[in-house]
Amino acid sequence: MPIIDDENQLYDLGLSKKFNSHFGNSADGRLIDNFGNYWYVSQEHELSNFVALLEENIGIPIGRFLHNSAADSFELILDPIKNMKFGFFANKKRKKLLKEYWGIYGWGYFNSNNDSITTNVYSSIVSGFYLSLIELDQGFRSKIQWRQVKDNLIICEFNDLNKQLSLPQSLQDMPWVTTRNNLAEGSNYLLEKQDVGWSIDGKMSFVLPCDMINRIIFNAGGYIDNIKKSIFDFWTLQGFDNRFSSSMICILQSCKELFTASDVFVYLNESNNWESLIESHLKPFGLGSIKHLSSTENADIFEVGLESNAPLIMGKIAGIWERANGKKSRCSIELNKTNFKISIESLLSYN
Repeated sequence: MPIIDDENQLYDLGLSKKFNSHFGNSADGRLIDNFGNYWYVSQEHELSNFVALLEENIGIPIGRFLHNSAADSFELILDPIKNMKFGFFANKKRKKLLKEYWGIYGWGYFNSNNDSITTNVYSSIVSGFYLSLIELDQGFRSKIQWRQVKDNLIICEFNDLNKQLSLPQSLQDMPWVTTRNNLAEGSNYLLEKQDVGWSIDGKMSFVLPCDMINRIIFNAGGYIDNIKKSIFDFWTLQGFDNRFSSSMICILQSCKELFTASDVFVYLNESNNWESLIESHLKPFGLGSIKHLSSTENADIFEVGLESNAPLIMGKIAGIWERANGKKSRCSIELNKTNFKISIESLLSYN
């Protein structure tokens, strides 16, 4: 998602180079780091708005779900660092690498001397990321408490749990979360360095692991009693494990509502220019790996591969469809062995 490269250069060349090197395996509308993990770009207030929508749809406080999901996802991302050889002054070099990663992700910066985080990322999520980083450094489990003392300043406190580290559980019965991709094409983002984090085209942004979203689906799977019942009118799922189909619908609906509540303009012409809409509204965010298959008089048909970013893609494409058509949608999703098939049509038959 580059900005225009003119004589008034606004982007930071060094930061952009580090980002595009770290995400050097991204292509075809995916944002993938050098370890094969899928990420997506979140802009300005999108994350906090998404959390508010998700909490309303699930019907219970979800701060702990968010925190645990963020911690587990980042712990898996950091796991390869355990096997890296740093040579002399290994601890110092490893901490330097972790701080560099933190900055590349757009999460601001942290100070492990006083356990403070200066960030634009939602507090319960970024504190989960920080917990995983501290546990990697210490080599044992800890309990964290965090307080947001200013708009972008968080103070953390830790208690040792006297437990050895073991990797988080795998997400059973979610066939799309195990995909690893080793594409060779590099990314091409131009980032503008800010006092806290970075921006793209003047909008404060950062990246988040797609695995975190799938872990929220998994962790919230058993809490269905308070889910907003009306959202089931908009979604039909086939081939999904019953344990998390309801929480999946909550994620999909929240992603859709996040887009429809934005001021983004969508124009669908008579030739059904879905390819250009995907290029404009999904690919810059690491969510472009979706194909428009066909359109009928009543529905538009899409296909998404079994990849970790799929829930975000499917929710957002439904929002784009509603904006493009000016109608409430009904979305049917079929999960099979190779992909998701998505059919979107008007909720009301007379439309």
